[in-house]
Amino acid sequence: MTPSAKTTRPPIRSFDSIRRPFLAIHRNVFHRSQAADDRQRLGGGTPAVCCLLSAACYLLPAARCLLPAVCCLLPYDAHALDTRENQQTLLMAALLAVAAALRLSLNNIVQYSPADESIYLEFAKMLTGGERYADVIRTYVSDQDFWLFPSPLRWSFIGAASLACKLAGQCSHRVIATVSTIAGILSAGFTWQLGRDLFGRTTALVAAALVATSPLQLALGRRALADEFFGMLVLASLVALVRYLRTDSPAWLAAWIAATTLTFGAKEQFLLIYPVILAFWLLQKRRFQWRDFIAWGLPPFLYFAVFCLLARDVTSFFRIAHLTTSTIGAEYPEQYQNGPAQRLLIDFMAVAPIVTMLAIAAAGWIATQWRERTREQQNIFVLFAGIMLLHSLLSSKNLRYVISADSPARLLVSTFLCTTMNDRRWLTLLLIANAVVELLLFRTIFLQGNVYDPITDDLLRALKMLPR
Repeated sequence: MTPSAKTTRPPIRSFDSIRRPFLAIHRNVFHRSQAADDRQRLGGGTPAVCCLLSAACYLLPAARCLLPAVCCLLPYDAHALDTRENQQTLLMAALLAVAAALRLSLNNIVQYSPADESIYLEFAKMLTGGERYADVIRTYVSDQDFWLFPSPLRWSFIGAASLACKLAGQCSHRVIATVSTIAGILSAGFTWQLGRDLFGRTTALVAAALVATSPLQLALGRRALADEFFGMLVLASLVALVRYLRTDSPAWLAAWIAATTLTFGAKEQFLLIYPVILAFWLLQKRRFQWRDFIAWGLPPFLYFAVFCLLARDVTSFFRIAHLTTSTIGAEYPEQYQNGPAQRLLIDFMAVAPIVTMLAIAAAGWIATQWRERTREQQNIFVLFAGIMLLHSLLSSKNLRYVISADSPARLLVSTFLCTTMNDRRWLTLLLIANAVVELLLFRTIFLQGNVYDPITDDLLRALKMLPR
């Protein structure tokens, strides 16, 4: 945040006035139905939201001006809290408001990268300026300097960026970064929805609380990059898939095909983890219909078909794919993104140590007690482990590339905690401690350290583990 912005920040109400609505909800929730099953109650969730608000206010001053507005969204109404479902829905609204407030307040970058972010901006300017997508492709292919950067194969994100520019009436890095910010807010909602469909509302609320302060998602949600948009679409695809498998509705199947096609169009690397998505499908549904097998092939085909329509030819797709793969051994990825298979876990440990350690523990817990665990727990383990394993085999390793594993990791941790921790007070304290640690690390690494690309070298230097 610029100095001028700090001096003009509006005054904030006292913390007592902010937390009063949350404490009212807390009293109403916990002084009712004490004999109810502990796993079905909120179990300390409301104080956790209150502490999340105060932690965000203290650690990230840019969020202060939005916190009163968050509280205004949560008026206390005793009649609305009569049912457990309404209580949890209101708490989810609070968590989503916290996640939105954090992400909106952090969309304040002044200087953007002249590399990937500027390439996306150039493509968006061409489209908003009246040029066709075929012109974007021609520009990329004809200029060798473009080959090291994102390609026009990412037509869904480039299209979303150009649409945002048209709606905003201007085309800038900040406008494209706002697409990532909105995608980050939606990611929190989709994580909760996926957790609710797989494990129930309590686990979903814990996952939403963990995602709200995810340093990786907060960092990528303020950049003019495709990564947060891609992660959001992966979650949307999974939500639609689970809904289809539970209802066998053609409408949800069509939604899955559409979301998955857009995911391919956001980042072509989705082809790498697409087998993991299909494995998730296989584990969820043991019986198949002919339309299921056809559905598996439709998203990649539609991704290719839409690109060919935009390019107005077929050969451009294969030529750009060849140019993209030919730069894998370029100097930057070779020097800064190489390393052993466990490098991604080391990077995750740097930005989110508590969640990473718990995810490793949860993975071991499920792997060693496979038959005792539910099918949903097995599936989320396969999803997280599959994404991490496939990316660890690549020569180029970067946390941005595994953004799709962040929310599954937090869902894995959530079901582990909700199953093994009977005392919800300890769970609440753990969520609060994790939020404080993650917000502190985010401030140290991405705000004070000004890290753009979360590679190991920059992460460790920002944490002063390597000399700067």
